[in-house]
Formats: sequence, structure tokens, C-alpha cells
Amino acid sequence: MKMDIVFEEYDCDTEHRVQAIFSSIFVLQNRMQTAGEKLQTQISMKQWLLLAMTACCPEPRTLTNIGNLMGCSRQNIKKLALALEKKGFVRLVLGGNNSVCIELTDKAGQYAEEMGERHLQSLKLLFSDFNEGEIKLLFRLYAKLFAGMERVEKYAEELG
Repeated sequence: MKMDIVFEEYDCDTEHRVQAIFSSIFVLQNRMQTAGEKLQTQISMKQWLLLAMTACCPEPRTLTNIGNLMGCSRQNIKKLALALEKKGFVRLVLGGNNSVCIELTDKAGQYAEEMGERHLQSLKLLFSDFNEGEIKLLFRLYAKLFAGMERVEKYAEELG
């Protein structure tokens, strides 16, 4: 079933639109992961995301800090980082207070350079139906979606 059918069926009121948006986020994530892993065969998309988040994470680049950026546990980050360390993309080093930090290697930089054109082309294709104003609006709307997610996380903590 194509998602355009879902969007057509659920475009009747706000409650249905919200449900369609919510479920489509998961569908989009799955499709992006599948396509992305066809574009880059050396590492998984989650491993790629770890490299990208590590590159933009402020110091110290601990497993916990990167996990907070990616929205997952320190243990999940460690598992991804260990796989990347075996492939030579990162080094795990002991930081302050016995924390573990991730350092990107030269191989990670070379890989980013090699894959740069593919990534740029993929982004161009993904957003080719958007004009500059729509991209700016979507960026702002995603910021609101993340703020809403923080409220859901807080609500879940209060329940649990």
C-alpha cells in the first residue's frame, strides 16, 4: 500500500491527519534506512548517524552525550561505536569521570568525503519538491515536533 492512499483517506479532520503524520514518520524512517543502506555499503544508517552526531556533538563527546543527541541509550551508542571501532571509523577513549568518549578517525573523514556526493544527491532528490520557503517552514515545524516529543517523554516518565 502506498502512503499516498493513507494520506488521502486520513485527510478528513485534524485527529486523522495527526495519526497519519505520526505513523508516516515510522514508515519514512524505515524507507530512508533501507535506501540509505543501499547507497552506502560499508556501514549501517544507524552507524552513519552516530558518525554524523559525533561530528556535531560538543565536547566532551561521551557515549551519554551522543546518546542524548540521538535519542537512545548509552548502551546502544556503545554497541554502535564498538562496531565502528572494529571497522576503524572511531576510537573509544577514556574521558573524565571514567566516561567513555568517541573520537572520529581519519578513516571516518575519508569516508564522509567519499560519500559526500551521494549524500548531497540523495538530499536533493528527497527535497526536490520543496521550495526554499517550504524547507524553512518544515525546519521550524520539526523543531515544534521535537518540543512535543520532549513533552511526551516527560509524560511517559511521570507514568512510569
